[in-house]
Amino acid sequence: MTVTPKVSVVTVNFNMASEIAATLDSVLEQDYPHLEAVVIDGGSTDGSAEIIARYGARLAYWVSERDHNLYDGMNKGVAAATGEWILFMNAGDRFAASNVLSRIFAVPHDMADVLYGHHIRSYVEQGIERAMPSEKPDVLPLRMFCSHQAILMRRRLLVDRPFVLNLLIADYDAILAAYTSGKRFEAVDCMIAVTAQGGRSDIARFRALNERMMLVRRNGLMTPGVWLFYARLYIRTALALTLKKVLPKNLVSAILRRRPIKGMG
Repeated sequence: MTVTPKVSVVTVNFNMASEIAATLDSVLEQDYPHLEAVVIDGGSTDGSAEIIARYGARLAYWVSERDHNLYDGMNKGVAAATGEWILFMNAGDRFAASNVLSRIFAVPHDMADVLYGHHIRSYVEQGIERAMPSEKPDVLPLRMFCSHQAILMRRRLLVDRPFVLNLLIADYDAILAAYTSGKRFEAVDCMIAVTAQGGRSDIARFRALNERMMLVRRNGLMTPGVWLFYARLYIRTALALTLKKVLPKNLVSAILRRRPIKGMG
């Protein structure tokens, strides 16, 4: 393998006209020489397709058509991609710097199936950004070890096992399956992405927790200690959601700025 393999950055968009240009600028500003940008728009009605079309000459592939959901779009992106590695940088996300991919592939990763690094979590309403260091993959029974925007996977893994469309957290499912099947994870000490708080699993926290517990059981990773962790997490989540509704916004911002970072949650 070459030191600088081809990387496909896949961007899925639906009615994110206010964000898509900034995301594509971030992708196309990468100084990595072997990058292709793939954009899958889910038939947006807010002018997104017209914005994407302006980038068309610089994109390896793009389409605007109705799809089932986010993960259907991500599967379409995998099918259209030709890179050895795939990274998902969806509308609203961006790279942390213009040299992220060059830094990652400054050294070979021939033995790895999954590469992962750090990310910055942006709380848009509060105007706060916090660095989120990645953890080791062995925390996966409890939580994601990093953001999916900070993960690169071999394309063949995603072709062999597409995202499950009826899951809210199909990205977690894919990573957990890779982990339990013995795929090789390799950390890169690099701040990869900036992501906005408020994704699908953030909005539907209890459904996401239920799915996580189901997937942990399905993969044979549920233990009494893991069950107790989730019981406590349910209580903390309910309390946090209640407090967020009743506390003044400036107090919520102060808590977000100062609270200890304990993984991805």
